[in-house]
Amino acid sequence: MRGAVISGEPLGDAMPEDTGWLRQAAIAVPVMPSVLPDGEPALQIGEVARYAAFNHRQGDNPEQDRSDCGIVCCADVLRQFGVRRTEAEVVWHATECGELHVVAGDPDSSGATVPAQVARILSDYGVPAHAWQGKSTGQLAAAVQRGHGVIVAVNAGILWANPRVLGHGQANHAVTVTGIARHPYDGALQGFYINDSGSGRSAQFIAEHLMTTTFARTGGFCVITDEAHGTPRPA
Repeated sequence: MRGAVISGEPLGDAMPEDTGWLRQAAIAVPVMPSVLPDGEPALQIGEVARYAAFNHRQGDNPEQDRSDCGIVCCADVLRQFGVRRTEAEVVWHATECGELHVVAGDPDSSGATVPAQVARILSDYGVPAHAWQGKSTGQLAAAVQRGHGVIVAVNAGILWANPRVLGHGQANHAVTVTGIARHPYDGALQGFYINDSGSGRSAQFIAEHLMTTTFARTGGFCVITDEAHGTPRPA
């Protein structure tokens, strides 16, 4: 398990203001000082910048399925583990295996997946994962800082502040969590970094209270890989 690092170097005494929590934390991914959008100091935990390159706006597939956020999340997490698959390749695989929802003649409504299907797709490609329900933001944060791949089901209307896609307030969109932010002094969870194929935004910071509302209060549905990053995978 890797220790906390800044640009490849151990943190050591680089954060003299902290209360010692960092030295006791179970963190197996890079850690670096950061500043949140509101100016608050933070420690960014995770490979947020590197994983940002694995995201793109969904719908880039020959079938033109445009509700395939879960598929894009799968391709994102697979690349995190060194398995290079395009959105189009994963759509084809999932279609052949009956692992996504297709509405004949309606590409806007096609390509959707449920967490159990997302977990199966990752497992099909050699990255075992399981779907979970009822997870809290604290449990998500723990999985991320231990180095696991994480996909969460959120409500798009809440996440994007767009009532047109609020639906009935249920989870209706999937995003990939690539990192978390904790306060340098006491380790308090400040929020999450996500790749969102619906908006096309990568490395987007989401405050903890917003993640609670859009994820935890809509059921806490998520997919977490069984293993942490660092395990060699076939290309």
